[in-house]
Amino acid sequence: MKNYAMNRRHALKLTGAAAFAGAAVAPAFAAPVSSWIPDEEREAALRAAMREFRVPGVGLAIVEDGALAWEGAYGEANIETQASITNQTLFQAASLTKPFFAYVVVKLVDEGRLSMDDRLVDFYRPHDLSASEWNKAITVRHVLTHQTGLPNWRAGDDEEATLEPKFAPGDGYSYSGEAFHWLQQVCETITGLSLHQLADKYLFTPAGLDDMAMSWLPERDVREVYGHIVDDDGEAKLADLQFSREHGRRLQEVAERWGRPMTDWRSSDLNAAHAVMRPHDHPRLAGRPLWRMNRPGSALMSSASSLRTTPGDYARFLTLMMKDDDAAPWRISERSRKTMLTTQTKPSDDGPKRPVGLGWSLEPRRGGVAYDHWGFNAGQHISMALGDTTSRKGIVIMTNGAQGNRFMDKVGPILTGIDYRSFF
Repeated sequence: MKNYAMNRRHALKLTGAAAFAGAAVAPAFAAPVSSWIPDEEREAALRAAMREFRVPGVGLAIVEDGALAWEGAYGEANIETQASITNQTLFQAASLTKPFFAYVVVKLVDEGRLSMDDRLVDFYRPHDLSASEWNKAITVRHVLTHQTGLPNWRAGDDEEATLEPKFAPGDGYSYSGEAFHWLQQVCETITGLSLHQLADKYLFTPAGLDDMAMSWLPERDVREVYGHIVDDDGEAKLADLQFSREHGRRLQEVAERWGRPMTDWRSSDLNAAHAVMRPHDHPRLAGRPLWRMNRPGSALMSSASSLRTTPGDYARFLTLMMKDDDAAPWRISERSRKTMLTTQTKPSDDGPKRPVGLGWSLEPRRGGVAYDHWGFNAGQHISMALGDTTSRKGIVIMTNGAQGNRFMDKVGPILTGIDYRSFF
């Protein structure tokens, strides 16, 4: 995940980018451009940045005038097989899943099945919720604005760790994947649908997002990128553990025994599958206890991080946050669209560095607002998406390399011609 400067610095430590600590890169100041579709010069700058930051593959999509206008593919999905990135290549959206899920939740609110101020415990109570009274006060709004007080993910080595807020909901800022997963379970309980079924009902099918899925799926694996790290010599290297593939294949075996596809599984089904799946033999997973498998941070079906997509399909979703006078009835209401892009959490010294809406980080622009989100999975799958309601332009950049964040910070201003705060 990445939304703010503090998160970005933390991510650099996790991705192995420390090998380049002595080669700090000054931000590239933007030059005005009429279109965000890269010309030959900007494409050359993009390729040079890929080499500089050892990013094997990049997918790019551009929105112009409120619609997907262009897609580009660069480099390799797997440096060992040299499989090329194409416009049909699937990337892990990572935390870009959060604004996508927020849209689904807001649609449920539009339908009257939830309200923004409903308490989560009134619908579903996780078994490992602490006894804190603060947990009882957490609402849908607190989750979507990261004001629950809950951690991002609990420590992986503490079996007794419960969901414990650090402050009263609404009294501070705490970016939390745990909170999103809890809200996912609430939505599963209300609708009786799995996460994938929810996304399919409210977005995949009506919006024509045919290349999206809410999990790793075996039939799509041939199109999905592999994650890469940067080794001690400063070169890109295929990551030893491709977690989604290792874990997903064992879960698929269970799905075949059950006669139920993973797309139909709710969170409880996933936990039940962990108890009966074939044990892992990968050195980093062998012997991992069931309680760790069942932690939301390891979930292959998570409203916080599991979306798989092409950059083009995510760009199509990005356009749904732009005003459309002829909006289809399946979309969220115009009032709700505006609310998602209205500041709910203000910047502060110990909170977000920029305003936060519902699921999005915000940057006020003359006549409108820019909205964005970043995503980090396993320090290898790094992506970002940004839209601007004033210009009705947008950009989605997805990578499969450990220094994708540094790459995007450099090329973002070059491609857009604007020094958006998201890029620094």
